[in-house]
Amino acid sequence: MNISLVPVLVLCLFALPLLLALFSTPLSADPANGQAQLEQLLSEIRDRVNTTATVQCTFEQERKLSVFDRPILFTGKMALSRPDKLRWENVSPIPSVLIFAGDRGIRCNDDAPPVHFELEKDPIMNMVAEQIWTWVDGDYARLRSKYDITLTADREIELVPLTSDLSRPIARIRVTFASGNLHPETIVIHETEGDSTTIRFADYQLNQPVDDKLFTACYP
Repeated sequence: MNISLVPVLVLCLFALPLLLALFSTPLSADPANGQAQLEQLLSEIRDRVNTTATVQCTFEQERKLSVFDRPILFTGKMALSRPDKLRWENVSPIPSVLIFAGDRGIRCNDDAPPVHFELEKDPIMNMVAEQIWTWVDGDYARLRSKYDITLTADREIELVPLTSDLSRPIARIRVTFASGNLHPETIVIHETEGDSTTIRFADYQLNQPVDDKLFTACYP
């Protein structure tokens, strides 16, 4: 695997069905009322995820590094089939595929032979998988042991780590949700050293048939 892509995967993955309900009224200045709104949102997130069996979408990923003058841009597509199958495919500029299916996975880089792995025996991929399923699980009440979660706008939440973690140097994560399907529209991950990653999702297809070959082969 191209090791330079691992930090991008670890920081970016994650986030797929952070679903948020759209409020028609402004956020309350009353902390107690604001907390009640957040609790309602988290409940609706969990309920909506439980009714979404499959997700397919495209994405654009912009990586800003302090060592480069220009951002690095990736485009790709994602497919997810609950409860435990996910495919993250970078189409350009560097083709690559990462597949998780249960406790096993496959990674491919361009024309290189596919590498099969077991999560139990691959610490890096196990960490990536843990991040992915943390975000797509939908039980965000569980994240409160690691993040301070606040509602910052009608369709936007922010997550700030409660403790620093050198293996995941995240300062804060801000997620903006689409007004239509309530799935993430934009995710911005700010790192402690000033770098950032922005992921923009589009072309959502929910609860549509997904070819199972997408989770068994890099390029079926």
